[in-house]
Amino acid sequence: MKNILRYTFLLLILLASSTEEGKSQDKRIKGPRFGVDVSGFAWQYFIPSRQNVGITADFEINPEYYAAVEAGMLATNRKEETHQYSSTGFYGKIGFDRNFLEPQPQSRYDILYGGFRLGGAIFSHQADNIILSDGYWGEYTASIPSHNLNAFWVEAVGGIKTEVFENFFMGWSVRGQLMLFQQKNRDMKPWLIPGYGNADSNTSIYITYTLSYRIPLLTVPQNK
Repeated sequence: MKNILRYTFLLLILLASSTEEGKSQDKRIKGPRFGVDVSGFAWQYFIPSRQNVGITADFEINPEYYAAVEAGMLATNRKEETHQYSSTGFYGKIGFDRNFLEPQPQSRYDILYGGFRLGGAIFSHQADNIILSDGYWGEYTASIPSHNLNAFWVEAVGGIKTEVFENFFMGWSVRGQLMLFQQKNRDMKPWLIPGYGNADSNTSIYITYTLSYRIPLLTVPQNK
């Protein structure tokens, strides 16, 4: 009799735990996910004259679509033999991502995605200590004062994000960019455009690596 009661008690515990697990699988956590693009620190290591910081944010509309925004800044200070070039500016991007993975019990929030961004940047640049040579006057120095510029482009994005701990994600993405408009400066060409890259190219490809955290604000039914 004691064994029957013991087994019955254990069976009730197992049924209760499985029911709770089933209920948790029927719910889905939603909230804004904020991240940092740590690839900028790698660029700074290899190119000390380039300092950039990028942040990201997205929000799950449903398990298939995510709204996304990004922002950041870039500062450069490039010293050459004939001049010293410096620039600083900010960028912003807005778009969406589409998740191609079906939610799984053990990886409900992992995504393999493709997406689109519309990006824009506002920045300024200048050059100092420009060394010029003249047959009559010899060498002398000049400078180009600061000019404000802007640019706009579109991006195609593909990447992954994986939940390594509860609400904490790691991911990477590949970006293909196409310049739509770039303001010109007749005195001097810019070196880099914040959020875009090489100002001399109308297309660009680069990779980002992000660490992000989702703030668990909402719990909704799984099918929403």
